[in-house]
Amino acid sequence: MLENNLKKQKKSLGQHFLVDKTIVKKIIQLSKINKNDIVYEVGTGNGILTTELCKISKMVYSFEIDPFYYFHCKEKMSYDNLNLFNLNGFDNDIMVNFDVFFSSLPYYESRNAFSWLCQKDFKKGILLLQREFVEKLLSSPGDKNYRAISVLSQYRFSINILLDIPFSSFVPQPMVDSVLIEIFPKTPPLSKKTLDDIQFLFSFRKKNVSFLIKFFKKTQNCCGSFDIGKIKDKKLGQLPGEQIYLLSHILNNNYYD
Repeated sequence: MLENNLKKQKKSLGQHFLVDKTIVKKIIQLSKINKNDIVYEVGTGNGILTTELCKISKMVYSFEIDPFYYFHCKEKMSYDNLNLFNLNGFDNDIMVNFDVFFSSLPYYESRNAFSWLCQKDFKKGILLLQREFVEKLLSSPGDKNYRAISVLSQYRFSINILLDIPFSSFVPQPMVDSVLIEIFPKTPPLSKKTLDDIQFLFSFRKKNVSFLIKFFKKTQNCCGSFDIGKIKDKKLGQLPGEQIYLLSHILNNNYYD
């Protein structure tokens, strides 16, 4: 019955369920999750990964927004270290401390997930994402795929590719392959204001830094020890994440005034 329902997934939720057990085994091995880890999983789905997570971790908080799959997993899965929720795991009202973020995300949810993760304090993340989004995350300054989410993610995290996963591993099959990545925080969590400021600033990615200084009604003296002279003629979209973060902080605040 479940296999039939898998074929009737809600298109609005972008549901593609991992069914390849060999791939599941590889994902669990590569995750290096242990019995001391508290896991925060977004997207219980058919429960194939959740089941394995319960076997290797201290506690699993798993969130599934689709009532059908939530109740299906609630009925079939019984682990003392599992808490299932029929909620959106990215709801900011949910207050759960965790060590490892774990998720297989549809493309439309990926950007929101990384914005959410940028604000959270955790040890590492294991994410199964569509290849197109991973390429965007890892794109270099000046590339056509270099976006605000690239800046934020590269500034906040170290990002490593763990495994390429073919579309044939899913039911129904998506149009593109997926990639398993791991992320490790390398800075403290970012505030919502910082995220909003950088996203707004990056809307000027084709403008040079000199234009931005004038637009934000600043002077080069506002930049303190940050040598603006070296980058004033560069377009914002050519700068690495660290420089964009600092420039955003300077332009959006009175920090150096």
